[in-house]
Amino acid sequence: MACCPTEEKYGYEDSRFEKDVDENFHCSICYNVLKEPRMCRNNEHVFCLGCISEHLKVNSQTCPECNEHLSVDTLRRPRLVNNYLSKLKINCDYASRGCPEFTCVEGLETHVASCEFSPVFCSNENCGMEINKQDKVHHETEICGYRKVKYHDFGQIQEDIGTLTGSLIALNGKVGEVEKNMETNHAEMKRILGKLEGSLVGMNKRIHEKVEASKNSHDEMKHDQHEVKKEMGAMKENLSKMNKDVDEVKVMMSQMLEELNVLELRNKLPSPTAGMFNTLNEDILIAGGSGRDSGCSAEIFSWEKNGWYEILQMNERHAGASSFIYNDQLFVVRGQGTNTIETLDLNELPLKWMTFSDELRYESIGHQSVVHQQHVIHIGGCNYYEEESNVISELQLTSPCTLKELCQMPQPRYCHGAETFEGKVLILGGVGDDNVVLDSVLEFDPEKNECKELPSLPHPLKEMATVRWRDQVVVLGGREKDGQVLNDVFMYDCKTGKITVLPSMLQIRYYCCAVITGNTIVVVGGRNEDYDPLSSVECFTMGGFTWKYLPSMNNERSEAVAEVLPSTGKHVYV
Repeated sequence: MACCPTEEKYGYEDSRFEKDVDENFHCSICYNVLKEPRMCRNNEHVFCLGCISEHLKVNSQTCPECNEHLSVDTLRRPRLVNNYLSKLKINCDYASRGCPEFTCVEGLETHVASCEFSPVFCSNENCGMEINKQDKVHHETEICGYRKVKYHDFGQIQEDIGTLTGSLIALNGKVGEVEKNMETNHAEMKRILGKLEGSLVGMNKRIHEKVEASKNSHDEMKHDQHEVKKEMGAMKENLSKMNKDVDEVKVMMSQMLEELNVLELRNKLPSPTAGMFNTLNEDILIAGGSGRDSGCSAEIFSWEKNGWYEILQMNERHAGASSFIYNDQLFVVRGQGTNTIETLDLNELPLKWMTFSDELRYESIGHQSVVHQQHVIHIGGCNYYEEESNVISELQLTSPCTLKELCQMPQPRYCHGAETFEGKVLILGGVGDDNVVLDSVLEFDPEKNECKELPSLPHPLKEMATVRWRDQVVVLGGREKDGQVLNDVFMYDCKTGKITVLPSMLQIRYYCCAVITGNTIVVVGGRNEDYDPLSSVECFTMGGFTWKYLPSMNNERSEAVAEVLPSTGKHVYV
């Protein structure tokens, strides 16, 4: 039996390649794409050099496929296979660290050796943190807690500290003045109280004497009472002045604390990582939806012209439809009030919508369609009679156009999200039986036609937009089970289910659609909390801190479809 090693030095994983690699170029020992291919002498069975070497070392000196006698010395180099593999596009060894590059296999080693995302260690004493090569200087000089600080790097901080010091000195002076006033007032109060006490004693004595003597008692009592009231009024005035001084000190201390908090926050904010931003050159098409004048319309956003341009309208209204690009054609499937499929050939100019020759059996809204290895997967949805579907089907585009059932989900769902990842389809949230909003996540395996549960979303969610970025599904906006409209954005790790929160969108929105081009997410249209359709568009570049608005569409629209157009195409705007 052949030995199946697992070290990275053996075959390349399929998921690393830009396009699917034919199974004839896979090693029959490790099942990965061939790395440094070698073949046996007579029957030309091909293996990775590392795999067959390990096999011949551990097992018998025979070919694992045909059992002919074989040794490392008698292995041959398959020139044609090697030439084919060397031209395949593969991602960097450090893709998981953020490198977006795809390079030919023959140039992979050279790229990896100079890759700016390769791991290095911080050279600052007592740190040793592992960081990307491109971030080393920024980390060691700007972020690292063990960095050697240069005077000129903290001019703004020293200016703030100088201002703060001056404010503290002023505060100390004010506090000293208040303390001095309080001591003076305290002594004055003691004097007044002593005098008052003496006055009261004297007054009692005089009253007693005057009562006894019955001479002028009434006038003298009124005079003494007037004096007591006058002295008590003076004491109240002093207390009011003291309270005013204490309030001024509290206000100054509150202002100082606020300045300290702002300064601390400014020093903690990180800078966007250098090299995270890609040049945007892929135009965006949005079509259909509901809203004023949007049902049949379609628009294209041009990064070069920084604006939206209308193209020829579709033949029918498509709201709540799904879309995908297949063999350089854009398909818009079903929608409210229609069971048709419309296509747009992206290689024919001018762009013109065509109705697919066959219709499906019934309309559907809130479903999802994704392309997996040249197969179109159709997921869930709801028909005109509000009957939800729990079926996952393959949409067969040959005549007659049909839906071939592959699997049934544990419960129906519509208005959900769906993205592909490493040969699987992730299905997130949506609406299930009895209009219950779901937080569950399913993983559909097209090879086994099976579904399994993954870790749930942080809360039930429907009518949101999703895109996939690397091994994360980014979830944007939507509505919670109580109907609250959100502008929340978070990432769902396709492998672990871990949630990472991203900055919130500028606009709360649901029934919106989203695409990703390079490292930039673009969210288009939708509805706000008042159910008004939106024309606004905003974008966020991964690694940044805030969203920003792009030019608005010509039409307000929600429940539309959006796709990124191939960068090689030339699109004509009308």
